[in-house]
Amino acid sequence: MIDFERVWLPQIICYARIISTGQLEDQWLGRSAATTSITDPDELHEQIFDDLDADEIWASHRRAAKLSTAATDAIDQFLRLLGEADEADARALIASSAWTKIKEAANVMLASIG
Repeated sequence: MIDFERVWLPQIICYARIISTGQLEDQWLGRSAATTSITDPDELHEQIFDDLDADEIWASHRRAAKLSTAATDAIDQFLRLLGEADEADARALIASSAWTKIKEAANVMLASIG
């Protein structure tokens, strides 16, 4: 089982940060050297929803987490939007309204966690 406080939550925060700052976009579009192992949208989805088992871990810890209601709601939104993003092509995803919403959700999540 993945440790929620020491592993899962810090990783989700890290994903939100690299999305909100545009670091992931820059990597995917070749504007900067790769700094993560997230090579495309499918890999992002795999890391969050398979490797980190986001749906299960979050569902089992969200009520017990020592987070504000705003932070809990923001994580809900961030994970929901990531899960709904159904585009394997990085350029197409980045150009989509879904990506804009994901970036906005990442910013809200980071602001709510502090």
